[in-house]
Amino acid sequence: MVPRFFGRIRDEFAEISGEEFHHMYRVLRLRKGDKVRVFDGYKEYMGILVEVHKDSATVKLLEELPKLLPPGHIVVAFSPPKGGRFDDLIEKLVEIGVSEMVPMICKRTVRRPKEKKDRWERIILSAVKQCGRTDIPIIREPMSIDEVLEEYKSYETKLAGIIGSKMNINDVPLSSRAILLIGPEGDFTEDEKIKIINSGYVGFNLGKIILRVETAAIVSASVIIQRLWRNEDSDHR
Repeated sequence: MVPRFFGRIRDEFAEISGEEFHHMYRVLRLRKGDKVRVFDGYKEYMGILVEVHKDSATVKLLEELPKLLPPGHIVVAFSPPKGGRFDDLIEKLVEIGVSEMVPMICKRTVRRPKEKKDRWERIILSAVKQCGRTDIPIIREPMSIDEVLEEYKSYETKLAGIIGSKMNINDVPLSSRAILLIGPEGDFTEDEKIKIINSGYVGFNLGKIILRVETAAIVSASVIIQRLWRNEDSDHR
């Protein structure tokens, strides 16, 4: 398999630098004449290494490759889980096709993330390289639930995982531009639920078993994205 790197694409060439260059040159030990794939979040090319410098490499672009993009723009705002589960959640949301992630601080949130945003972005880039996406999802700085409700008020589809909701995730109304809210362990407070519903969100459930934050986020986002894939495939028939 031809190795894949994030780089800066300009005209007929791409530059690979920083940690990507270190991984290419020091870890994989690629040299001039080796084939690589390069993407910049918008386009992707097959190319060949033509120059290797001290801190960067130049790639001659040979062929533009098909884009692999999610079927919509899905935002997941979630109450940050404990420990390493936060990192795992970011990685998995990228892999299943989420476009935007928001650590959401609720009244019952047990962990307020202290990591630097650049660490999260490194996790995202690593997951993008692994899963083959052309685009690069974004992660926002932590926001309060009130800030989330205001920031995404224009979205066509607004969904919230609320324990006891009658509607199942498989049956919620859907569009290609959606936001999902996943609350903390113990669910949203009653005041938060009122704010959410009054902001136009549809509450949904994921079945009878109560799930952890990261499991609920991954399952609900996956269901929504798979439904969008099916709709897209039907439109192309």
